[in-house]
Amino acid sequence: MGLLDGQIASAIYAGFKNKLLKGTLRRRTAIVTMGLDELGDAVRTESTDYACQGFVDEYSEFFRATAGIPDTDLKVCVFAKSLPSGVRPLKDDLVKFGSVWYQLKIVNTDPATALWECRASKIQGDIDACRSRGV
Repeated sequence: MGLLDGQIASAIYAGFKNKLLKGTLRRRTAIVTMGLDELGDAVRTESTDYACQGFVDEYSEFFRATAGIPDTDLKVCVFAKSLPSGVRPLKDDLVKFGSVWYQLKIVNTDPATALWECRASKIQGDIDACRSRGV
């Protein structure tokens, strides 16, 4: 355990708790036993949802230009202590705030693991309809 493990993240989250957007982190897992399609992707997936809190922000024009971030990408931030113990966002996870779903592309955190800052893009269409079809 490091000096920053837990205490700082808990204090930061306590200061913001219930003042943030309530959301859902969805992790899709391939069901390989159902077979693979012609591209080698699982035909069916199952999803696990976790409650979370956070916010969505935009990158500054200067940062976008210097880092090469597309105009369509946003910063999706999830407070670590709002997730169940041991759960952390991963690349390709989905996060929903309000009625908008975002797919995580890059996942980073601070040294105290208080906030997960994720580069993400909005998902177009109805994600729940995709889920019911096993996509």
